[in-house]
Amino acid sequence: MDSVEKLPLGFRVEPKTPHCRGSPVSRTETFPRTPSKPKTKQSILALGDETADFAIICERTRYTAHKAILSASSPYFARMFRFSGSEINNNEVNVPDVDALSMKQVLDYMYTGMYALPYGIPIPATDYCKHSSLALLEGPVSSPKIFKRKCPCAGKCLAPAHLLMHVRIYTAADYLDMFDLKSYAQQGVEDVLHVYWQDDSLELADALEEVFTATPDDDRGMRNVFVDALKEHPGLAVDVGDVRAWLDANPDVDESVNWG
Repeated sequence: MDSVEKLPLGFRVEPKTPHCRGSPVSRTETFPRTPSKPKTKQSILALGDETADFAIICERTRYTAHKAILSASSPYFARMFRFSGSEINNNEVNVPDVDALSMKQVLDYMYTGMYALPYGIPIPATDYCKHSSLALLEGPVSSPKIFKRKCPCAGKCLAPAHLLMHVRIYTAADYLDMFDLKSYAQQGVEDVLHVYWQDDSLELADALEEVFTATPDDDRGMRNVFVDALKEHPGLAVDVGDVRAWLDANPDVDESVNWG
């Protein structure tokens, strides 16, 4: 008997593509593979991480950092690491002339290119600026629109308390020979004075004392910022108060404000 099954009349068989099963012979590739670089994990140094190899002590506060970052950011530290001394042997240094908070901001700047101060309030972005005079601050809401000048501080987080903080960071940057940080802190002072020059909590007299005693006489950068602010707002120097008392005690600065 025929074992072949007969298909119905008119039925068509579709051919199937044959598949190799477990062939031990691999195909030869026509094109060479594109060489790939080995993947390496790039480590980013961070202040206080486990790879930190140097400590900075300020007011009993200890910050751990990296010699590579410190020497690249500050000529003060670069000189220190170039010569052998107790700091190199102990891998730490005490910096008595800088307060702990300012040093933290300095280190943040070294690692990130910026620093952020606490308690700041965002300055709203508007099509006009009302901070240049009391008349605009206290006058009708529509008054500043006449000048159509946008506020240069819009979007920044500022507070009156930042004034002294920026000044102290500036003096710390001068101590550490960090000129880019000095410019950054000086801009912070200009921003605070622009917005809060009339604020009672500004501590302007204390900031003046800090600037004119803690910076070298030939360093006019920050000093000129304060002199220019007093010129722009003469009421600060005329009114009886801490600023007037400070100017009376520092006639050279008073002369610069009135005649310089």
